[in-house]
Amino acid sequence: MSIASPTVSRRDGFTIVELLIVIVVIGILAAITIVAYNGIQQRATNNAITSAATQSIRAIQAYIAANGVYPGAASSCLTPTTGCVYGGTTVATNSTVNGNIASIGSLTETVPLSGHSTDRGISYHYSSGFTFNGNAQPVRVYYWIKGAAQKCGAPNVTNSGANAATTSTLGYTTQNGIATLCIVSISGPGV
Repeated sequence: MSIASPTVSRRDGFTIVELLIVIVVIGILAAITIVAYNGIQQRATNNAITSAATQSIRAIQAYIAANGVYPGAASSCLTPTTGCVYGGTTVATNSTVNGNIASIGSLTETVPLSGHSTDRGISYHYSSGFTFNGNAQPVRVYYWIKGAAQKCGAPNVTNSGANAATTSTLGYTTQNGIATLCIVSISGPGV
């Protein structure tokens, strides 16, 4: 007489532990992807802002070289479509300054926002009291880039917005944890 052995049915599939491991791995990969994407997006934004600022700086320098004078003795927003706000104060577009610069080179109308809630755009500032490394340099270009402590990507970045400024050793002027302020001093006629 033989004893019948019970048949064990086996079901193919995943256990709860295996499913949890897969979910955790997918979550980790998603987090890495989001962080990498945000870094790429920030670099792209900063490259666009820096490129527009560099284009504006070169146009100002070309105007000075061609005419022997500054484009104007006033402040002006160089990105009127984006608008310019510095220190919470709107910088108006000065048609004389922008027209003089545009007579030599083109200005970018719009730049991406830096992520800072109140400050944005690329602006031209003139003050007869501005000095840079001990030399009178009354023209500065201000712009914000995204992220804290980012390099401005331009020469002659100042260490402060004060009238008497020197070369920044950090590669940027200041930062607030969200965005980085770049103030670039522009040498003028005879400097």
